[in-house]
Amino acid sequence: MQKEHYLNVHEYIQNLMKKIYRPPQGLFQYPSLATTAGEFYSTGMFSWDTHHMTLRFAMEGQPEMMKYFLLTMLQFQRSDGFVPCVCSSVDGGKHHKDFHAQPFLAQNAAIYLAYTGDVEAIRSIFGKLELYLKYWLKSAAAPFGLYRWRETWMSGFDNEIVGTIFPLDSILPPDLPSLLYMECRAMGYVARKLGRDGADYDELAGKIKDAVNAVLWDEEAGIYSFWNLLSGKIQTSWSDGTLNSTVGKYAYISCPSLLTLFSGVALPDRAELMIREYVLSPRHFRSRYGIRSLSRSSEYYNNARWGNPPRFGECRRLTNSNWQGPVWIPLNWFTFHGLLRYGFRDEAAKLADDTVELVWKSLQELGFMRENYNAETGEGLYADYFASWNILTDCFHRYLDEPEKALPIFPWE
Repeated sequence: MQKEHYLNVHEYIQNLMKKIYRPPQGLFQYPSLATTAGEFYSTGMFSWDTHHMTLRFAMEGQPEMMKYFLLTMLQFQRSDGFVPCVCSSVDGGKHHKDFHAQPFLAQNAAIYLAYTGDVEAIRSIFGKLELYLKYWLKSAAAPFGLYRWRETWMSGFDNEIVGTIFPLDSILPPDLPSLLYMECRAMGYVARKLGRDGADYDELAGKIKDAVNAVLWDEEAGIYSFWNLLSGKIQTSWSDGTLNSTVGKYAYISCPSLLTLFSGVALPDRAELMIREYVLSPRHFRSRYGIRSLSRSSEYYNNARWGNPPRFGECRRLTNSNWQGPVWIPLNWFTFHGLLRYGFRDEAAKLADDTVELVWKSLQELGFMRENYNAETGEGLYADYFASWNILTDCFHRYLDEPEKALPIFPWE
C-alpha cells in the first residue's frame, strides 16, 4: 500500500462522514447516519450498516453516535422484543414485519460501554436489549441448538447462494449462530459491568459454540459449512459421491463461513486449516482486492452488477445486490479480524493494504465508493456514493500499528 493512497482514502472518508451525519429529525430524537451521500438507501436507518458506521465515528472521537444508534433503534421496539431492522424518521419501522434487527445491538452496547464507561446510558436500555436478544433466540431457534434465518436477505448477505437455492428454513448456516454467540458474550459482559450476573449469557454462548463445532464442521472439506435439514447432511457441495473430479465440490463454499473466524467460534486447529485452504487461496476466497463472497471455484460464482437469478429461486426472493462473488468491505473487515485472532498477522496486514488500494482505485475511477466490487477487476458494481461499513476502510491498520487508538470490538474477551 502506498502511503499517499491511504491518506487520500482517509481524507475522503473524513469528508464523507460530515455528509452522512443527520441532526435529529421527525421521529428520530437523536442524530443519525445516512447509509450513502447520494440517493441510494436514503429512506432510513439500516441496523448492521449503522452499527459499523458508528464504530468509525467512535474512532473519530464521536462515540456518542453509538449511543444514539441504540436509543433510536430501541425506540421502535415492540413489547415482545422485536426491533425493526430498518427504521425511518417518518413512519418508524420499515420493511418486512418480521425483519428483526440483525444481531449487532448487544455488541454495539458492549463496545460503547467498554470505550466510554458510560454505565448509566447502557443501564437505561439493558432491559430492552435483553428482550431484543430473547426475541432472536426464540424466533430463530432451530434443531441441534443452532439458529436459522427466516429469509436469506435478512442476514444482510441478501442473495447468498445456499439460502437462495435451498427451501426456506431448511438450511442451518454458520453465520447466525456465530453472531448470536457474540451477542450472548456481549450481554454477559454488559451484565457484569452493570453489577449483574452474566453467567446465563456466558453459558448460552458456550452452548452455541459447541453446537456449531459439533454440527457445522465439514471434516472432509475442512471448512465450517451449512447443515441441510432435508437431506440430513452437511451441504458444502453438490456431490453425493457419484460425481467425478471437482464438479460441484466447491459449489457452496460461501461467505457465511467466515463469521466463524470473526466471532472466535472456530476451534484453533480448524480455523488454521480453513484459513490456509480457503480464505487465503486465490482459488476460493482471496482476491487481489480482498475477500470474495463466494468461492471462485463454485459453479455459481459470478460478478454480476445486479443479483443474478438463482436456478431454482422465486422472483420475490431476488435482490439487487450480489453476494455470489464480489468483494464487500465488511467481508474484508470480518476476515481481517479473523486472521488477527488466529495468528495470521502478515496476511491480515496484506488484506488491510488491499482494502485501502481497492477504495483508492474506486475514488480514482469514480470519485466515490460503491457498495461492492468485482473481485477480478476491482470495478465498482452498485450504489453510488456509498458510505456504510466502507468508512471503516482507513481503520484496519490501527489494529496493526496503533491498537491503543483502535476501538475494542471484542471487549468480552
